[in-house]
Amino acid sequence: MWTGKPVRLTVTEFLILQCLAQRPGFVKSRDNLMDAAYDDQVYVDDRTIDSHIKRLRKKFKVVDDNFDSIETLYGVGFSVVGPSITRVGQSRAWP
Repeated sequence: MWTGKPVRLTVTEFLILQCLAQRPGFVKSRDNLMDAAYDDQVYVDDRTIDSHIKRLRKKFKVVDDNFDSIETLYGVGFSVVGPSITRVGQSRAWP
């Protein structure tokens, strides 16, 4: 749920978002996000994470035109900005 509206995520998108949301404001590298979303036996290119982040932003913008809570730090990784949330998947959103 985001701003009281459901956001449908794939399992991989959920795992990436969960990894980011566990520590808002802390930067997670693409490798950190790949480790959170995929097991060790699956090889994915680091640009795959970029695609997942792009889709996450797009899905959240459908329910909130002003969504900008996933921040890119070029050459470093991604972070979630805003107050912490208790758990991804609950009805409370982080902003």
